[in-house]
Amino acid sequence: MPTLTSRERVQAALDHVEPDRVPAALGGGPYGIVDDLYFKLLEAFDLNEPVVPFRTGHNISYLDDRVFERLGVDTRYVWPGAAPNSPIQQTDDPDTFLDSYGQVWKRATPYFYADTGLLTAATQMDDIDRLVTWPDTRDPRWTTGVGERATHLRATTSCFVVARMVASHGIFQTACDLRGTAEFMMDLALNEDFAIHLLDRVTSTLTGLLDGYLAACGDHIDMIELPGDDYASNKNLLISPAMFRQYIKPRVQQLVDVVRSHNPAIKVMLHSDGMIYALLQDFVDLGIDVLHPLEPVAALDQVAIKREFGDRLAFVGGIDISHAMRGSADDVRREVQTRIGQLARGGGYMVAPSNHLQADIPPENVIALFEAVREYGMYPLG
Repeated sequence: MPTLTSRERVQAALDHVEPDRVPAALGGGPYGIVDDLYFKLLEAFDLNEPVVPFRTGHNISYLDDRVFERLGVDTRYVWPGAAPNSPIQQTDDPDTFLDSYGQVWKRATPYFYADTGLLTAATQMDDIDRLVTWPDTRDPRWTTGVGERATHLRATTSCFVVARMVASHGIFQTACDLRGTAEFMMDLALNEDFAIHLLDRVTSTLTGLLDGYLAACGDHIDMIELPGDDYASNKNLLISPAMFRQYIKPRVQQLVDVVRSHNPAIKVMLHSDGMIYALLQDFVDLGIDVLHPLEPVAALDQVAIKREFGDRLAFVGGIDISHAMRGSADDVRREVQTRIGQLARGGGYMVAPSNHLQADIPPENVIALFEAVREYGMYPLG
């Protein structure tokens, strides 16, 4: 097969066709590079000054096309001008920030976590509208620079262009952030009206942001990441399939429908960690094209999932960041061989980290990861 462009390569793989080689991704909403590791890669590649950070209030702040080019990554990224759950407004405490909802976030180096939910002590449904600052999704700050970046990438590269998440957390996780996870779970069982109103307000915000974002991107993107939503732990679901189907699935469908209303051909990716096997058919029903990360946890059988769903879902991710990426270069190469062997036959797979590459990962292992994709990922596979 002749050598394909990056865009052709990824498109073929996500259409469940074997391209010239397995494509590779880095830089997306759930598979980026923490800042400390990014600076080490700059040094390794002798690139000197960093690019301008694409956002503040995070420890994953740089999307550097020069690094992606050196690594041989097939994807490039558009990002929103701002995101509502980013901790950007500092308080008197240097480790305490507010997001655009008014939710408190605490710094726990290197990340932030949602502190006590704004609605944890709420008792009345109108507290949802009174205590939360619901963003005006028509505000142009959400899409600042989006159109220019998307147009630039389409005009100057042959890469597969991905629109990163409009918000880091999806419908379920945002409700948990604002209400508190335990409280929201109890609401689903015992306080249904409250839970539904909260879910509807979150969904309305995310659909509004998606609508404006996609309008700004125009026809210049190939895939969009839905806001990430973790429905599972490493061993089981956090929410029953029945409750997911009753309360969450119809609202995720609204997000997918917004995407399809702009361009039915755009690939839709969902990030959801952990043991999510029981929801995979639901993701297919929703029209999800691509799933991240097929996290390498003991309870998740990648081979069985590929066999059962590989003709209906494409997968991005799979690479173990906790052990293999922190080990030797040989460990990294073996990991790449394993995931390609499990997931890449017949297309439908793009190599990427199963989560953000952390500061304790040697930069030479990042280089080894993408070198191994080119070494072991040529079709036809051995």
